[in-house]
Amino acid sequence: MNSLFLYTFYVVFASFLVIFVFYKYFRFIFWKKTEGQILERNIERVKEIVRYETYKPVIRYKYFVNGKEYVSDRIFITPFETDKNTANKIVEEFKSDKVTVYYNPFNPAESVLKKSVHAGLIVMVIALLGIMLPFLYMAFVEIHGFGYSADHLSQKIKNILHSLFDK
Repeated sequence: MNSLFLYTFYVVFASFLVIFVFYKYFRFIFWKKTEGQILERNIERVKEIVRYETYKPVIRYKYFVNGKEYVSDRIFITPFETDKNTANKIVEEFKSDKVTVYYNPFNPAESVLKKSVHAGLIVMVIALLGIMLPFLYMAFVEIHGFGYSADHLSQKIKNILHSLFDK
């Protein structure tokens, strides 16, 4: 029964983690858009890791929401570092001085230029789900291996919660 509790705890924890990641990185789908103006375009060298240099495309822009001016340099919802050629390509995408800015309607200072998901984010979500699947399977096997029904299992969980919180 102890291993069943550990599997269940891990599944609940990992589920909250996956939900948080989805909320944190996909909430921009509902952001509003406005027009902005580019102030600066360049590429910054971030660091060198064993002879591999990483670069960050930097696009500084300003935009207005409800008459208030905001300035930002975020392109994607997550931090983004890459090789020099890719950073150049991203900067070159913004040739015009006018850009569409997507901003959080609840916090207009939070904005991005691209409402897209890059490969690093997809890999992270797949890794979280991949790590969680074996534990889901083991929890399922443990539940059926002990011969528990859903009613019996819910009663056990209820008893555990009462013993934790009734002290």
